[in-house]
Amino acid sequence: MSRLYKFLDNPDFFAKLANSGLLILGDREKHGFSCTENNKKLFSFRLPLSYPAPLDGQALFEYLNTVQLTDDEDYIILLMEAGRAAVGLYKGGKLIDHKNIRKYMVRKKQGKAQISHLKSKGKSRYGSRLRLRESEAFFDEILEKLFSEDYKFISSIYYHCPVRLKACLNEAAEDLKLDLNQFTWKRLATDIKECSFNEFKRVSSEHHYCRFLLENEHSKTPSIPEYKKL
Repeated sequence: MSRLYKFLDNPDFFAKLANSGLLILGDREKHGFSCTENNKKLFSFRLPLSYPAPLDGQALFEYLNTVQLTDDEDYIILLMEAGRAAVGLYKGGKLIDHKNIRKYMVRKKQGKAQISHLKSKGKSRYGSRLRLRESEAFFDEILEKLFSEDYKFISSIYYHCPVRLKACLNEAAEDLKLDLNQFTWKRLATDIKECSFNEFKRVSSEHHYCRFLLENEHSKTPSIPEYKKL
C-alpha cells in the first residue's frame, strides 16, 4: 500500500538516499526522482520547487554532487482563476508587496469564464463586450505588476492557474511586446481553494516542500522526515 509524505527541504535525507545503494533516477518533467527494483517501483518523490530540475535519467548522487542549491528567498507568487488573481513579491523570505485583482469575466448564470467565446461569437451583447474588456484589463493588470520596477528583476515565479488562463496571459504579453520567458515559471503542486489573500499566504511556502510517495512500506529507505509547518 502506497503512502504519501510531505516534508520540508531536507538535504541530509536526500544525501542518505543517494548513498543507500539504490538506483534513483531523475525525471525532469516531474521535477523529481524515482526508484525501481526488479521492475517494481519502490518510491518516487518531487523535489522542492526551489531546487533545480534534474536531468532525465540522472542519478541522485550525481545530481547532488553537481547541483548548486541556493536560498530561493526572492520570488513571486501568482494565483489565477477566471476574474480573480493574487500576485505578491517575497524578498528575504518576507512578503513585501501584494495585490488582489478582480474583474468581471464570468457569466452569472453559467458561473464559468467565457474568454474563448468572447473573442469569437459573444461580442454582440453589452454584457459580452463588457466581459471582453474586463478580461483584457485583467491580464494587462497582472502584467503591469509583473513588469513593475520591484518585480521585473525577480527570476522565479511560483504559480497556479488553469492552462487556458496561462495561455491567455502569454497572448496578452505578446500583444504588449513583453517577454514572460525572462522569468522561470514553476507550477505549485497543490490545490488552490480560491484566489484570496489567506490562500495566498497558505501556499507561499509550498515550494519548500518535498512530496515523497512510498509505494512499498517495506522498502529499505532512510527514515522519512516528518511534516513540519513553516
